[in-house]
Amino acid sequence: MGDGGILREVLRHDCVEEITMVELDEKVIEVAKQYFQESTCTHNFIDPRLNLIIGDGAAFLQKSKPNSYDVVLVDSSDPVGPASVLFENDFYNSINNSLSPGGIMCNQGECIWLHLELIKEVFTHSKKIFAETRYFYTTVPTYPSGQIGFILNRKKILKTDDVLNENNKLHVPMRKPDAKTNKLLSYYTPEIHSASFVLPKFAQDVFDKI
Repeated sequence: MGDGGILREVLRHDCVEEITMVELDEKVIEVAKQYFQESTCTHNFIDPRLNLIIGDGAAFLQKSKPNSYDVVLVDSSDPVGPASVLFENDFYNSINNSLSPGGIMCNQGECIWLHLELIKEVFTHSKKIFAETRYFYTTVPTYPSGQIGFILNRKKILKTDDVLNENNKLHVPMRKPDAKTNKLLSYYTPEIHSASFVLPKFAQDVFDKI
């Protein structure tokens, strides 16, 4: 996240009013500003909507007030080693607490071809906490197997909400990009959005049993 890539994409949407970005290593931002100015548009770090915090994201969320955020995006390394805390129950509970009702969180979800058992474990954590949990993927040629997935969760709107209206499901786009935003996009379409949740049978069978 410190390279500014996610920040660039989020700031493309005029509806975004405020962003809190937590980066563990300030040096990552410094290097990105020096070497990735064009690819990640590092000038976005001076956008007035950004509240940049240097620190531990997991610790930050533990101290966050309830219902503080509409969306939480977690750009982490693999769910083993130092980053494993970002895939565990305590962290997901902190995110759920910090989200507003109906809020959404997205975390890096590994590759179904290589790490399905790891994904299954995180998916299981998520389903115990959130009203809706989905796995989706995209193609990135430079990643192992050319594929990377994400786990997407939605917080309950009310404590009694166990089933969401079909039109509010995560695989259904809530809005289409306007003309201005659409000119900036080279991959995303509403059709790609929905199709990204359609998984090979061997993977879908695993998620259906959770």
